[in-house]
Amino acid sequence: MDYLLLAIIVSPLDPFRDLLSYRLAECGCDMFEETEDGLKAYAPLRDYQREEANAVFDECRELGATISMTEEVIAWKNWNEEWEKQYQPEIIADTIYIRADFHPPNPGFPMEILIQPRMAFGTGHHPTTSQVMEMMLKMDFKDKKVIDMGCGTGILAIQAMMQGASEAIAIDNDPNAVENTRDNLIKNNTLHTHVIEGDATQLKGKSCDVFIANINRNIILNDLAIYKACMRPGAELITSGYYVQDLPMIQKKAAELGIHYVDHTVDKDWCCALFRL
Repeated sequence: MDYLLLAIIVSPLDPFRDLLSYRLAECGCDMFEETEDGLKAYAPLRDYQREEANAVFDECRELGATISMTEEVIAWKNWNEEWEKQYQPEIIADTIYIRADFHPPNPGFPMEILIQPRMAFGTGHHPTTSQVMEMMLKMDFKDKKVIDMGCGTGILAIQAMMQGASEAIAIDNDPNAVENTRDNLIKNNTLHTHVIEGDATQLKGKSCDVFIANINRNIILNDLAIYKACMRPGAELITSGYYVQDLPMIQKKAAELGIHYVDHTVDKDWCCALFRL
């Protein structure tokens, strides 16, 4: 299977390099490499959604980015092996040590999560994931039921269970993410976690005490009413995957549904917000 390599030069780097990698992951790209002046994005040639990707580039330009790009079709290689060469452990709030199988354990941290690095997101490296994890560390999960919407690697569901949750549902519409989540649950000996392939429509009849949605602005706005239907009285909602300038839109939609804003954090313009029913 051939791959398409996009060599992208972008200015300014912050925040557009992160934005491009996050949004291009929705267009078929499954591997990213930071460069001095931008990034390289790799996509299976058959999976690359060119029209959607061009819309992402146009959106960034409208926000003030200068972007140039070259494309190259390259032969398949062991991309997991190439990714592993660059993958480094991540530390969250001096509390969680995130590593892959090929890194040695570090007993100096209260929590350790094993993640097979098959994808760029859900490893704790991106500001959206790391902010959600830090927010979760401040919350009480003991005996609570959790839904992790757009679970990616399953890292957030795994953390919730490690913090004492009684049950978790991890859901993603990407079959590769679902498989990756199941593998990571086994690696971390995470029991009582159910993995579902699909979108928010699969949540009918489900309930939770904590709902986590680290996806993107449009999906959150579209599916917020479904999230609320799953939330028990007093349940908490963590949202991320969008820029801080988008927070007012989500606050407005949440308020219309009777979901109350509590607090938010920002890292490199990426936002993580906590709400409560």
